[in-house]
Amino acid sequence: MWGDAMEKRAISYIVAFIVLLSLCPGEESIRGFKAVDPVDLERKVPKGYGQVFVQAGRQNDVDPVFLAAISAHESGQWKSKIARQKNNWMGLMSRRGPKSFGSPRESIFYAAKLLNRKPFQGRNSVSEIAPIYCAKNPKYWESSVLHWKHELQEGQTAANERE
Repeated sequence: MWGDAMEKRAISYIVAFIVLLSLCPGEESIRGFKAVDPVDLERKVPKGYGQVFVQAGRQNDVDPVFLAAISAHESGQWKSKIARQKNNWMGLMSRRGPKSFGSPRESIFYAAKLLNRKPFQGRNSVSEIAPIYCAKNPKYWESSVLHWKHELQEGQTAANERE
């Protein structure tokens, strides 16, 4: 009898622990295209670019909301001087300074492709890519990108649950 009670208690603790782990999701991966309604995303990014983030994500197997979150952070919400004058919405640098692009779309696709090459290859979470994307202040970069991801997804979950 004593053994059965202990066994049941142990099993209940294990089940509770598993439930607790499932309620505390791990860090999300930037890898893998995640379907997002471009119209919903369009409401939070500059006009005409919801679909661009979705296309770049699909082509490069990267979460489009993470691409948009990186863009929002790196471009000062698409208003920085570099974003406006160099069409660099992704904060991409060369040895001579900020890269210049023919259009913001080019910078988005370039960054999406870059995330699949060295040194980003094999790094799947924001915390893993932060020290490479922003070596000077990776913790701030990470928290800002995650904040933007949350902002860009706000309202989408409710819309997706209704369908």
